[in-house]
Amino acid sequence: MKVKSSYNIELYIGSVNEDTKKPFTKEELISEISKFQDEYAVMIPVCVSDVEFLCGTRYLEKGWKVSVINFPKINVKTKHLNDFMTNLARILLQVFKQNSICVVGSRKTIMIER
Repeated sequence: MKVKSSYNIELYIGSVNEDTKKPFTKEELISEISKFQDEYAVMIPVCVSDVEFLCGTRYLEKGWKVSVINFPKINVKTKHLNDFMTNLARILLQVFKQNSICVVGSRKTIMIER
């Protein structure tokens, strides 16, 4: 059995392209994440989960949470996971024309903005 200290980092992204005001699909998101992973030096597995952003009765947007844990089969430091998620957020921000993407770690939350 392998045991590591627990570490989780999450990225939150909405589903609407802010330039066109049209939604993009989970499949398009997964495709972009996969391309990013293929170009990264170390393969870091991610989980993609559906979320809904809700603000009272006037705002509801579907989106996704992309998360990474320090999975025992990969040997990377938490700094490397943070860098991976921050770089992924920057790419997704550009590709999907987001105003902001939130990256949540155990010690801080970073808002990546256009």
